[in-house]
Amino acid sequence: MSSTLPLSTSPLPVLDRNASVPLWMQFRDMLRSRILGGEFESDAKLPTEAEFGEQFGISRIVVREALADLVRSGLIYKIRGQGAFVSTRERDEDFVSTVLGFSDEMERKGLTVRTKVLSQELRTPTAHEAHALELKEGDNVVALRRLRSVDNELRLLVETAVPADLAPGLHRARLENHSLYDFLKRQYGLRVVRAERWIDAVIPDADTQALLGITAEEPLLRIESIAYGANGRPVEHYRALHRCQSSRLHVKTTT
Repeated sequence: MSSTLPLSTSPLPVLDRNASVPLWMQFRDMLRSRILGGEFESDAKLPTEAEFGEQFGISRIVVREALADLVRSGLIYKIRGQGAFVSTRERDEDFVSTVLGFSDEMERKGLTVRTKVLSQELRTPTAHEAHALELKEGDNVVALRRLRSVDNELRLLVETAVPADLAPGLHRARLENHSLYDFLKRQYGLRVVRAERWIDAVIPDADTQALLGITAEEPLLRIESIAYGANGRPVEHYRALHRCQSSRLHVKTTT
């Protein structure tokens, strides 16, 4: 294990006791930001509850509650009798094995997701999209190309197609930094109840490398998905290119 590191050599942030946000949440968010910002190496030992309390003028109960929440989100881990340590940045991602969208699953884990919409249009589907979405000749799709990041780390390039008749006007909707699944549910009553997904490995082209900030040869996981609504009709098809340098895809199976 690494030796204990000081929280920061810069002035410590002041927690606002008059704010509506509880002190433990303010402290948790501050510590989380510093961990994700790289101020602690993986497996670095954090200051003790007493040391944190003295540094910030807060009780050990406040510190303990914040640290417990960071343990639940996987950012730190505890060893009995030794203290708290920074987890490795590798994290398990479960979105491939659930009907949650990427944003919903990441945010459920306390991570910050950002989405940049690269293109958004109403168009004729490709032959592959038409087959996947069970469309007829003359049907259109709303096509999206989006770049996703998790805690400011570029992670995913996604190309999505949704049948236009299921989501009229979707090509004009503001989807920057929004969950598509949540938007489809709230605006159109479309709820994904199951999905089929296929995963393989690919070497990205130059355009993808530039978008994802890849500077050396790095294989990506390509995920293809067809999502279905409650009536059995396909409501979404996507292909995603996923960087896994700091995460793993986790799949749960049952008998």
